Amino acid sequence: MTAISSKPTWDNRQIQEDRVRLLQAEMRRRGVGVLFIGGGTNARYALNLKVPSLQLFIPVEGELIAFVRPRDQGYVSAQFENIRPPLTQEQPTEHGKSGVLANGLKALLAEHGLAGERVGVTDLKTGEVIELIDAGMKIFDAGPIIEETSSVKTAGEVEIYHLLGELYVTTFNAFRNALQPGVTEQKLAHVVTSTWDEFGAEDIAQLNVCAGENMNPWRRWPTDRQVRKEEFVGIDLHGRGPSGLRGDGSTTFYVGDHPTDEQRDLYRRATDYLEAVKPLFRTGRPIGDVMAEIPRVPDQFRKKLWDLNYAHGCGLGHSGYPHLDPRQEPINDVLHENQMFSLEVYFGESGSTQAVKLEQMILVREKQPDVIGPIPLDERFIKS
Repeated sequence: MTAISSKPTWDNRQIQEDRVRLLQAEMRRRGVGVLFIGGGTNARYALNLKVPSLQLFIPVEGELIAFVRPRDQGYVSAQFENIRPPLTQEQPTEHGKSGVLANGLKALLAEHGLAGERVGVTDLKTGEVIELIDAGMKIFDAGPIIEETSSVKTAGEVEIYHLLGELYVTTFNAFRNALQPGVTEQKLAHVVTSTWDEFGAEDIAQLNVCAGENMNPWRRWPTDRQVRKEEFVGIDLHGRGPSGLRGDGSTTFYVGDHPTDEQRDLYRRATDYLEAVKPLFRTGRPIGDVMAEIPRVPDQFRKKLWDLNYAHGCGLGHSGYPHLDPRQEPINDVLHENQMFSLEVYFGESGSTQAVKLEQMILVREKQPDVIGPIPLDERFIKS
C-alpha cells in the first residue's frame, strides 16, 4: 500500500466546491441567507484547508470568502483565491467593545444584497456573539446546518473513505502482529501511531488500547499494563486522513489458544449482532424504522451495549450526525445515499472483566451498504 498523501485519485478543490454547493443547497432549503464561521472543524470543512485561524463568509448564492491572517495568506492564496484580512482585528473602544465584527458583517450583507437577513454563526467567541446581538443582528446557531450537510459525502470524500478503510486494515493488522504476552498497552499504541504515520495519514485524534480487565469496564487510555496469555485485547481508533476526514473503528483480538466458553460466546454474539445490523442501513429508510429493527439482546448485555450509539455518522469531528441513540427518540429523518456510519458493538456483562468491542464503518447505499475496510476480526472465533 502506498502513502495516502501521494497521487490522490480525488480533486481537493472539487471537494471544497462540492461541500459549499451542498451547504448552499441546504441554506436555500431552510431559507438562510448567510453562514459566518469563526474557525475550527467547521471552517476546515467548508474551505478544505487546515489553517490555524480563519473566518468564512458563505452567502446563499455566490462564492465563499475566507478572512485570513497575514501570516497565513500566502499558504491559503496558493489554494484559494477569494481571501480578505480578518474581520475581528482588535480595535478596542472606551467601553471595551470594538464593533468591528458587527460592522464588517453588516457591510458584507449589504455588499451581497442580504441586508437584514438572518446570519447562521458558529465557532465564535462569547464576546463576538454578544457583540452581534447588541448590534441588532439576527443570528442563530449554524452548527446543525453544517453537521447535517457534511453527513452526506461527496464523490471525492467517498474515495478518501475507501482509502481510509485500507489504512485501518493495515494498522489493525500491525496491531494484531505486535500482540504477544509481555507487550504493554502503551507499546501497542506506539505501533498503531507509527503505522498510521508511516502510510501518510494526517493524525490520530483518539486511540484506546485495552487489555484483559481493562476491556470491561472499557478503560480507554493505554497504560503500562502488560498483555497476558488467554485474554482479549481491544483497540478503538479515530484516525484522520486527507481533507480532515476522520474514521472511527474498533476491533478485538485474543492472545493465546485456549479461550473459555464465555469468551467464545461473547465474540460470537458481537460478530453476529454486527452482521445483523449492517443490512438495515439502506438509502431512504426512516431512522426510526432502522432503530426499531435493531436486534434485541439478552438483558445482561443491554446496559453496556446501550451506553453506546447503535450507530453514528462519521466526518471531521469525533462523532457526527445522525446519532442512532437508544436512550433517545429517533431522529425524524431518513438515511441518505453516501452517508458514512460507524456501527458500534460492545458485548460485556456488568461485573465481568470479559468484553468484545467492534466498530465497523459503512457507507449507505440503496441496497447493501459498502463496508469500509472491513475491520479485521479474530477469525478463530467466527469460523463455522
